[in-house]
Amino acid sequence: MQTSLFEIESEESTVFNEIDLWEEVLPILNNFPDPNKELLPGLAWGTCHQLYTPAFWKLQYLINPFPNNESTHQIGDTLLEEIVQCILGGYGIPSEMGSMAFERLKTRKLIKHNISLESVLTALSEPFFISSNRLVHYRFAKQKSNYIYELLNRSDLNELPCNDDLALRSWLMQLKGIGPKTASWITRNWLRSERVAILDIHLLRAGMITGFFRKDLNINTQYFELENEFLMFCQKLEVRPSDMDAIIWNYMKKNNKLALNILSI
Repeated sequence: MQTSLFEIESEESTVFNEIDLWEEVLPILNNFPDPNKELLPGLAWGTCHQLYTPAFWKLQYLINPFPNNESTHQIGDTLLEEIVQCILGGYGIPSEMGSMAFERLKTRKLIKHNISLESVLTALSEPFFISSNRLVHYRFAKQKSNYIYELLNRSDLNELPCNDDLALRSWLMQLKGIGPKTASWITRNWLRSERVAILDIHLLRAGMITGFFRKDLNINTQYFELENEFLMFCQKLEVRPSDMDAIIWNYMKKNNKLALNILSI
């Protein structure tokens, strides 16, 4: 069986009882609005049996619940670790690669104040072993090392607005290498904020297919307009944006080729 670069084969398969699952889902389906009812102007609920409709996303939300606590989406043990993890991820970096790089820095105790640039760069430049003893290198090692070095050597790290989501995002956007998306990612993860959205390529594609994003908006210049449209979509669906964002991201990542095929029609 061929696996992807970062896929780990499981020796055990998860067995689902389809009868029990159906009994849980059926009452949910019976309470869904009429498929022709508008969720937003020009956007009907549709049926949950059809991919990418608002009803489909609502069903995914209901059958994939997250724990109801603030740390649900946190990756790091501290806010500083959360920032470093998200800097290491992002555009052009597979999520698995970013996680491996983060774990290396954390294991070597390099996520701390007044760390040297050389130590971070050395750690990120060394190859990573993956399955079948293959080696891969972290992209942008020099660039991301500089971002992390500048972050860890700031004099105001004890003054972060840790309890105000929008203030935290604004502070993060002052850092080199962090734009609205990464700042929102950190803020969502650490504070489980319901006032921000992580608009990466997967969420953008979902929004264009489903219809809650206007196609005339540009992510590079109109991030916050797109964010408002996603938050409104979630409000009308009566779902938590922090969780809906994660559910859509995970589904779209797993079904990337299907989304691309739909968008190319």
